[in-house]
Amino acid sequence: MTIIVGYTESEPSRAALNFGLDLAEKLSMKVVVVNAGPGAERRSESELTQAETEQLEHYLSRFSVPTELRKYSRGRSTADEFKDVVAELNPYAVVIGAAKRSGFSKFMMGSVADELLRELPVAVISVKVPETSVTKRDKNEKG
Repeated sequence: MTIIVGYTESEPSRAALNFGLDLAEKLSMKVVVVNAGPGAERRSESELTQAETEQLEHYLSRFSVPTELRKYSRGRSTADEFKDVVAELNPYAVVIGAAKRSGFSKFMMGSVADELLRELPVAVISVKVPETSVTKRDKNEKG
């Protein structure tokens, strides 16, 4: 079986990737990392640069589980790309990063995350960025 991890160059995505890789090791599964954005005539913020792609591939090579990186920027929505990959691979789960939000956005998820949670026919795991505890941070600052 396979675990799909949604990835952009961000802290929430790195947290999701690490969670997905750990889960895959425990369950002896493959990880398919998907970087998808609208693309077409201009580069989307979610698209990885060549340097980011090389860095990610190097990072993935350090793990014992089989990994694959897929990049899509064909002018389609991110959610549509994920739906196609899920239909193709029938994964165990999809792992996505959860960004911190404030104010009204606390009550609303990002549109892509919301669509994936509502429409994918498999489990979608939303991973938060681990926070440093106040106690630990205070100890580091004191000494």
